[in-house]
Amino acid sequence: MKKLTATQIKVIAIIAMTLDHIAYTFVPAGTLMHYLLHFIGKATAPIMCFFLTEGFRYTHDKKKYFLRLLLFAAISQPIYYVYIFGTAPSNVLHFLSNMNMLFTLSLAFISLLVLTNSKLSMTVKVILTAITISLAQFCDWGYIVPIWTIVFFFFNRDKKKQSLLFALASLIVLPYTFLHNYDSFLAFSYNYGAVLALIPIQLYSGKRDRSSTPLKKKINRWFFYIYYPLHMIIIYIIHK
Repeated sequence: MKKLTATQIKVIAIIAMTLDHIAYTFVPAGTLMHYLLHFIGKATAPIMCFFLTEGFRYTHDKKKYFLRLLLFAAISQPIYYVYIFGTAPSNVLHFLSNMNMLFTLSLAFISLLVLTNSKLSMTVKVILTAITISLAQFCDWGYIVPIWTIVFFFFNRDKKKQSLLFALASLIVLPYTFLHNYDSFLAFSYNYGAVLALIPIQLYSGKRDRSSTPLKKKINRWFFYIYYPLHMIIIYIIHK
């Protein structure tokens, strides 16, 4: 089967995310189309976690990478809040306890910084990582994002074990995090569409489009960050 480049998989993630948000905004809940679009869309988050680990592993400047994440997380937050709740925030605590996915990825990034820091003892690493994961409850997707990220990073050389642990974490943590928000397990179950991410991840060639021109590399680097808040603005305007 043909392998996929990083750019191709990121495009898949962007399409899936857009379908997920279209379902959230325009498609009536309880319909088959609503379920299918969400099921496909849930593959986006783990793909983002996977490429966060790739970025962490290969970036020449982790500080700059992290600050870029935080910058676009801050830019996206008011847009995300209005998109999700349909109104500007009137309560600071509510605003800060409903953070967007880029903040969740920022916490995941911090967890990798902690776990790869050779100056910290194992006890300190465990405590700080537990704190980081617990803080993710205030962000989109919650605990599962740093957990996925840790699995993808530390088991990257054993794809079978990586896939197994990813599926196991999804099976256990997703219902723990989200099931209480749904009327039934069936209604919740489209969240297991996250496991679809294993298909493009397993097909990843490991190539980071080295043949691209400097301009294309910059576009690839910045496009998702820009697309994330931009597509929510467009969907919100169309809906209104």
